[in-house]
Amino acid sequence: MTALLEVEGLNSGYGRLQVLHDFSVAVEQSTITAVLGANGAGKSTMLKSLSGLVRPTSGKVVFDGEDITKLPVEALIQRGFTHVPEGGGVIPELTVEENLRLGGLWRTGPSAAKTTADAIDEVYDLFERLRERRTFHGHQLSGGERQMLALGRALVAKPKMVLLDEPSLGLAPPIVARIMALLRDLRDQQGLTVLLVEQNVGSALGIADEGVVISVGKVVTRGPAADLQSDVKLRHAYLGF
Repeated sequence: MTALLEVEGLNSGYGRLQVLHDFSVAVEQSTITAVLGANGAGKSTMLKSLSGLVRPTSGKVVFDGEDITKLPVEALIQRGFTHVPEGGGVIPELTVEENLRLGGLWRTGPSAAKTTADAIDEVYDLFERLRERRTFHGHQLSGGERQMLALGRALVAKPKMVLLDEPSLGLAPPIVARIMALLRDLRDQQGLTVLLVEQNVGSALGIADEGVVISVGKVVTRGPAADLQSDVKLRHAYLGF
């Protein structure tokens, strides 16, 4: 298999506060990699550093063979590299349809509108609930609907890879199960590559191919998801169950 994303020796943080320490990971194409760890371990900072929201102080990020370490966010989206932050980032004043259109803003040319419209229709096929709510504003949606919308907006951009930060946060178990099943299906049927940060360890490892455990910004261990799930000492030490 080919690594779609390679992160080498990433150091990052906020001002004088260093959060990531020589973080390295390789994510194979058409796989789900779960990044796990306690609150404050540096998981969200890692995603922000990969997606250009936080600038690393050193290290390298290579996506699809290209060094993207210093590229702006819009350039990453154009290359098929998208980030769904914790909470989803849904704009509450916009309707479902308007939020989804944002996913296609990077497209240009005479066919841009049709391409975006087709992508939105595909999202509605995945999430019938969003089709029913297409004229609702973001603030009128439930937590589960907002998470569907955030993921759907990312999919409108036709990404090669999605970074997902805590998609199950605050959601009821049936909604969590549906989102995890969708991620698995997108990997299996469309070849989507996913880097998943998730506190719901059991759900994450249940769909992931690989797992990476971090603590205080450093990689503790990595390996097949099934192996990490069955390692009782590791789970007790770093994952809290």
